[in-house]
Amino acid sequence: MAERLGIDTHIHALRHYSATELLSAGVDLRTVAGRLGHGGGGATTLRVYAAWVAASDRKAAEILGSRLPKRRNAGGKDTLVG
Repeated sequence: MAERLGIDTHIHALRHYSATELLSAGVDLRTVAGRLGHGGGGATTLRVYAAWVAASDRKAAEILGSRLPKRRNAGGKDTLVG
């Protein structure tokens, strides 16, 4: 199909592209692993795509941090409540 469309690639590259796009979009690791045919609960997928999983984890932490309530300290700076 890629050749017919004039795309210079191989099926394995498209497989990696699919996995990285899904992980970057926030699809959970087990779902992506299942689509790739990886068994073992996502261990292989995690090993191969760890950088993208780490990036998604950082993004999730930033989102959570931005939603935590803040209060002003004596110096007028915001601090997390907790």
